[in-house]
Amino acid sequence: MSDEKPLDHRLLQQAEAYSRLYPSILPRLKAAMQAGNPAVQALVLSMQTALSQADDQRERQLRDGWGLSAKEARVTLRLIDGSTVADCAADMGIAESTVRTHVKSVFAKTGRTRQSQLGSLLQLRPGVPPSEA
Repeated sequence: MSDEKPLDHRLLQQAEAYSRLYPSILPRLKAAMQAGNPAVQALVLSMQTALSQADDQRERQLRDGWGLSAKEARVTLRLIDGSTVADCAADMGIAESTVRTHVKSVFAKTGRTRQSQLGSLLQLRPGVPPSEA
């Protein structure tokens, strides 16, 4: 059991890094998985689990470090990861005006005024007050 935790942690780090470096990897692996290769199916399932855990961890960091609501954290992560307001609204099933309202709230809570500031500060140093970043 003690061997499983370090393996899970390494897998989580690798999956997160690969998805950021190679955004096209997940659709390509999904296509290979649908082709029926059992080894690829096991790999894809492991990566999906690891990526889901990474997203949950990033969302939790934003909520705990900055006092964001769950929706604010999800919107922030989507925007940080390159989604547009329109894409974010469509993915979440909410209006673009609602996404903008969440963004305004995030700016107020973090002391930031631009999306680019959120990206660097929330990903690299969640919870650090603006004056210390």
